[in-house]
Amino acid sequence: MNSNEFTEKLRLVALNSGAELFGVLSAQKIDESAPDGHKSSDLLANVKSIIVLACGRKLNEDRDYVYKWGPDYTLTYIKLKAAVKKQRQEARRSIEAVKGILRSKGFKAVTEPHGWTGLISFKQASYLSGLGVFGKGSFVVNPDLGHVNILGCILTDANLTYDIPLSLDVCGDCMECIKACKYGAFTKIEGKYEWIAEKCRCYDLIMNPVTLKWTYGPCNSKCVNVCPVGK
Repeated sequence: MNSNEFTEKLRLVALNSGAELFGVLSAQKIDESAPDGHKSSDLLANVKSIIVLACGRKLNEDRDYVYKWGPDYTLTYIKLKAAVKKQRQEARRSIEAVKGILRSKGFKAVTEPHGWTGLISFKQASYLSGLGVFGKGSFVVNPDLGHVNILGCILTDANLTYDIPLSLDVCGDCMECIKACKYGAFTKIEGKYEWIAEKCRCYDLIMNPVTLKWTYGPCNSKCVNVCPVGK
């Protein structure tokens, strides 16, 4: 079985076991711009390919957001939807399904499941593997399914066929994500909006009043959730 055939077999397994999107990129490609300590080779020696499994915006619709904008913009109430939460858990089965095929063929396969705090940038991986493009709000948007929810990145020493990044404009004149931010985390530089991480509040920790567990907020990525693409 050549690399094209094997890649398509993995794609079929992933899509049949819960993932909606499957992309592959070269580990060398993402490592070119990765800072020290965030190379794919730091996680797996002799890594050659990175598989990205994802779903569209529906996996983020397990939350209803109610915003109470006080003086410090910190009150956010979240209501979980059990049915969609179950869909998210089922979709993640695709990770083990793909890893199982790789290992059955004698290849190494390890998972990077936390792209926003871990080793690999999920944003860069999803873009380079052709799953979507960067919108005005700096999050990755698939033209059909909306903002991309990454299930996990699988690093492997298998030679696979790589996908090509998309080249299109999904935003047009839409400004909903920019207008939704109450913290000034987006600024226009040379005609293009850029995300200012230091001003973003989506990574602040707040208490979820439903589960009484800590979650990220206080805005809980409202810029992402108002995006109309994929709705």
